[in-house]
Amino acid sequence: MNAVSRIEFSSPSAGYDQPLEMWIDCHKRIARMNALLQRLVDHLKDHAVDKHASVTATSIRRYFDEAAPRHHDDEEVDLFPRLLERLRAQGNAEATQSLTQAIETLLSDHAEMHDLYQVVRAQLQQVEAGQDPHFDDTQIMLFVTRYRAHIEVEDTVIAPALKRALKAKDLKEISRAMAARRGVDWDAIVASTKK
Repeated sequence: MNAVSRIEFSSPSAGYDQPLEMWIDCHKRIARMNALLQRLVDHLKDHAVDKHASVTATSIRRYFDEAAPRHHDDEEVDLFPRLLERLRAQGNAEATQSLTQAIETLLSDHAEMHDLYQVVRAQLQQVEAGQDPHFDDTQIMLFVTRYRAHIEVEDTVIAPALKRALKAKDLKEISRAMAARRGVDWDAIVASTKK
């Protein structure tokens, strides 16, 4: 298997100065990792675990161990609460109620996806160790389809609401928080853009 060569390692199209676009770019990376996971599962149905499969499993696991939790923190700590705060300030009770329900579902998804991932993670670690994990197709499909549905709601319901509700000050604060969450010095970024 040479799935590693098919992973797109290109830089995101948006940086910390465009936090909403960066957040949406992350959805595209999640979708790519889920597609790679499905290809790995399909490949190992007919082939033994080899070096390429092991490297692919490591890439998938590292993404969901490191990047996905930060992405969820972006939502839970910065994006979702700020969106609801802005909607409440605008006095739009109907939009606030509708988006509150959507966000509650998304937060519940985060917990469910975390639990599903623990099973997937253990199976990926087996591949990394050179062992056939006997992937649980039901768990893999549930994990992938839950993420797909989750991202669909975020892209079609939450993203437009964020774009309408957030102000420049909000976006700067979110940018700073996202950078800090990833160990990036925001002040250095800002200083470099002023040169």
